Amino acid sequence: MASMGAELMSDTLQGLRAGTVHSTPQDNSKASLAPILKKEDGEIDFHRSAVEIYDRLRGFQPWPGAYTNFRGKNLQVWDAKPLQRAMKEAELALETHRLIVGCGTGTALELLAVQPEGKKRMAARDFVHGYRPQSGERLGAKDISPQSTRN
Repeated sequence: MASMGAELMSDTLQGLRAGTVHSTPQDNSKASLAPILKKEDGEIDFHRSAVEIYDRLRGFQPWPGAYTNFRGKNLQVWDAKPLQRAMKEAELALETHRLIVGCGTGTALELLAVQPEGKKRMAARDFVHGYRPQSGERLGAKDISPQSTRN
C-alpha cells in the first residue's frame, strides 16, 4: 500500500505542476463531524452483529476501548473474531479453551484477548483457565451473580 501511495502522490504532484490536476474545495454544508467519544460508547451491545461489534472493537482502540461485564466486574475485550454461528445474545460457550459469545443476527464472536478488571491483558485461553467461565453464563449483566446464571 505504501508503494501505491507513493506512486499516487508522485502522479498527483506532477499533475499539479502541469496544471492537469485541480483541487476541489470541500462543500462545508455536506461535511459532518464525528461525535466526541465517551467511555460508555465502548460498552459492547450484544444485540449487534458480531461483525458490527468487531468493527467497533477495532475502531475504539485505544480509546474508549471495548468492554463488557463478567460476574459484576469490567472485562476489556482487546481482540476477537466474528463467527457465523447462532447463539443466544451475550451467552458464553466454551469449546476446547475457546471463549465464544453470542451476538445479534445469528452470529457469534470468539474472544481472543481480554483484560479482567484490575488485571493484565491475557489470551482468552488463559482467562478460561483462570476464571473458569461456564457455558451459559452471560456477559454484560451487571446485576446477575454467577450463581443465579447456573440453574
